[in-house]
Amino acid sequence: MHEKHKIFMKLCLFFSLISWSTGVYAQGFVVTGKVTSSGESVIGATVQVKGKITGTITDIDGNYRLTLENSKETLVFSFIGYQSKEVTVNGKNVINVELEEDVAQLEEVVVVGYGTMRKKDLTGAITRISTENTTQSVTSVAEMLRGTVAGFSAGFGTSAKGGGSMLIRGEKSINASNSPLIVLDGVIFNGDLVDINPSDIETIDILKDGSSAAVYGSRAASGVVVISTKQGNEGKSVINFDMKIGMQNLTRNQRPFNGQEYMVMRRDEKIRSNPSRPLGYFHNPDNLPQGIDLNTWLSYTGASADSNLAEIWLNRLAFSTTEIDNYLAGRETDWYDASFQNALRQDYNVSISGKNDRVSYYWSLGSINNQGIVVGDQYKTIRSRLNLKVNVTDWLQVGLQAHYATRNESVDEVDWEEAIQASPWGSKYEENGSLKFYPNDDNMSTNPFANYEQRDRFNVTQTFNATLNAKITLPWGFVYEMSYSDYNNWQKNHYFDPSTSMAGEKYKGHAVRRNNSAHSWMLDNILRWNHTFNKIHKLDLTLLFNLEKNETWSDKAENSNLTPSEVLGWHAVANGTNPVVGSDDTVDTGNAMMARLNYNLMDRYLFTASFRRDGYSAFGSNNPYANFPAFAFGWRMNEENFMKAISWIDNLKLRLSWGINGNRSIGRYAALANLDSEKYLHNGSTVIGIYATRLPNENLKWEKTEAYNIGFDFAILGNRLNGTVEAYYMSTKDLLLTRSLPDIIGFSGVTTNLGEVRNKGFELSLNSVNIDHKNFRWSSSFIASLNRNEIAHLYGEMVDVLDKDGNVIGQREDDDIQNGWYIGHALDEIYDYKILGVWQENEREDAAKYGKEPGDFKIWDVNNDGEYLPEDDKVFQGYKRPRFSFGIGNTMEFFKCVDF
Repeated sequence: MHEKHKIFMKLCLFFSLISWSTGVYAQGFVVTGKVTSSGESVIGATVQVKGKITGTITDIDGNYRLTLENSKETLVFSFIGYQSKEVTVNGKNVINVELEEDVAQLEEVVVVGYGTMRKKDLTGAITRISTENTTQSVTSVAEMLRGTVAGFSAGFGTSAKGGGSMLIRGEKSINASNSPLIVLDGVIFNGDLVDINPSDIETIDILKDGSSAAVYGSRAASGVVVISTKQGNEGKSVINFDMKIGMQNLTRNQRPFNGQEYMVMRRDEKIRSNPSRPLGYFHNPDNLPQGIDLNTWLSYTGASADSNLAEIWLNRLAFSTTEIDNYLAGRETDWYDASFQNALRQDYNVSISGKNDRVSYYWSLGSINNQGIVVGDQYKTIRSRLNLKVNVTDWLQVGLQAHYATRNESVDEVDWEEAIQASPWGSKYEENGSLKFYPNDDNMSTNPFANYEQRDRFNVTQTFNATLNAKITLPWGFVYEMSYSDYNNWQKNHYFDPSTSMAGEKYKGHAVRRNNSAHSWMLDNILRWNHTFNKIHKLDLTLLFNLEKNETWSDKAENSNLTPSEVLGWHAVANGTNPVVGSDDTVDTGNAMMARLNYNLMDRYLFTASFRRDGYSAFGSNNPYANFPAFAFGWRMNEENFMKAISWIDNLKLRLSWGINGNRSIGRYAALANLDSEKYLHNGSTVIGIYATRLPNENLKWEKTEAYNIGFDFAILGNRLNGTVEAYYMSTKDLLLTRSLPDIIGFSGVTTNLGEVRNKGFELSLNSVNIDHKNFRWSSSFIASLNRNEIAHLYGEMVDVLDKDGNVIGQREDDDIQNGWYIGHALDEIYDYKILGVWQENEREDAAKYGKEPGDFKIWDVNNDGEYLPEDDKVFQGYKRPRFSFGIGNTMEFFKCVDF
């Protein structure tokens, strides 16, 4: 009898029993029996009448007893990790069943970069997310992954477009990108993640450690997100259609001041800034402070009793004419309600897929029309994908993955930050119905609806990405694959501010046309070989040769003073009298070679070694190439003889890995001198001269991250509970930084390699199946991660350390205070004054000692010297990102058709 089944029974048999209602019939047919696997009892297996809710589970000895309506029923036997089996009763009172392990579950494969591998053979830290059961309405990959992977974080995109930044295992770079590399269907993806339809995604593999990511070398320092899209499935063609409609609104309704609250705020502000004014001077004449009567209040400005008291008061508060008129008329503007909305989200998708012996195909078309919670924020996109594979012969397979997307973001949203600060006594419109540029007649406060109502904008982006590939099966276990990927992006961003608008009034009409385009191609040549020697030595070799080229082009035409022909707006930019044109284009190239060897000894000891050499045109002429090695080891301890007796352990694996990865996210010409132009007088004439502003650096090289990882994978109790524990340490050196230079040199700065950032952390992932019956399944997940980073070195400049008497007692490396980088502290650690509260009226004298007044922030005077000085009183007081994060998920499925 399996010991793991006994333990499982002790833990959750009670909960499983109470979740069932076994049918009992007065004239029923009783069936008994035993469920086993490899001759041993299976405890907690489900025995259910097919098509009905009647059922039970096996006891601690694997036995069951079930009462049926008749002797012709069919019984379904199932248990996690085993293949289900159906048996027709046919009048038999005793039915014993032998269950077989589900090999498909045991042989699950994951994408490891330029190939796949059985999950049980992994040596690196890789997490797979399957989208099969995803029902949430999301518009991007970042939203799909949020809260699902330990060590992975995704920012929140509150706009209609959604999305958000992604981060794997914290920040590793100061100035270069910390975003992970995106790989789509085996090819590095240079586009925007929002162009990938989540409904097209089959699986996502997160490569977190240095070893697993090292095969991508020069861009993998921040981890890799490998996305695999859906393919056709065996059988007849399948048509799927899904529609998701929802609403989005503000969850915290933090409204700004209404009209009366705003009056109190203005009164308090005037009292604070005019302490010499007599008591009650700024108060409402209908609510004067004790001891002040109306005559006294009037006498402050020599007004008579028959004066308009409200106007006197509002003038003292420095209200504008518009504000006074609206207050007297009782007209209040609710800028908050006018600026925010209940946003409608719409997502429609249709797909057709199928597969036979020769052809596999998947085609999809999706449309999104989302509103944001801010009025005017709207995002529309249409996305389509075609995945096609054709088995031309038994040795040749060809394929195509093509993707097209168009995005329309042509509306300017309301300036909500301006709206929540606007005076409720201001006006949105003039008396003639036109938009009022300055709602309260003060040019410091502009109309938040100006661009939304007056600007004509056309902002459309189109992308097309296609990958052609061929797979040739060669003799002696060799397979050759070639893929060519071509990415294209076109963007048109045109806008026009008419002369009647706030933005275009001073220009007498202003029109701008910007056209940007980008083209990238990548060629991968891959040779694979795998072979097994003497049944215990398994070798898997992958060789890669890669070429790439990336180009961009941009053009801009701008003009103003378009009257009297401004009716055509940005359609006729040439009609203005102040033309401005500009253009730019860039190009960079890269190449790489990579070799990876996986060695599996006795399905017990696992070794992975890889080496990649990258070249990139953006680096200095002395460092055009860099090397990225990696090594990993795995030990499947549960396969050892001394572990066989612990039968409740299904899987226990130790993983160790080391690897070096690079970061090349710098400007394409960062290693070269930067030229700029300037006008100057020469012989009485104005001429244009060219001069260098940035110092070239022929030694500029890759930023490199060296990473160590230790991990444990485990599964127990018949795979009812499984999880992963990880610990890691990373050191990023040769940081890509722009160093400021003294003005006397003649250059503003130079891009160079300096400093070091260290990063360490811990991760935990747990998954459990709490109840698993035919018509009800309840599973849970828990993830937790802890991350710490610190700046270890910067520029290497040493400064003296002084004691309280000014004596030198040592040296330390100097910080970069201007950029907020401090040695020994985290990249996102907050260094600022500590706010203790707000100075009150009864503290005016104490506040004055610091040059403050009631209403100002009260700051902690760290050294009690009576001054607020940055070098003495700023302190470290928290972080911008959480140090520890966790997530809990529960999924319940009823009758395999309803889940939440």
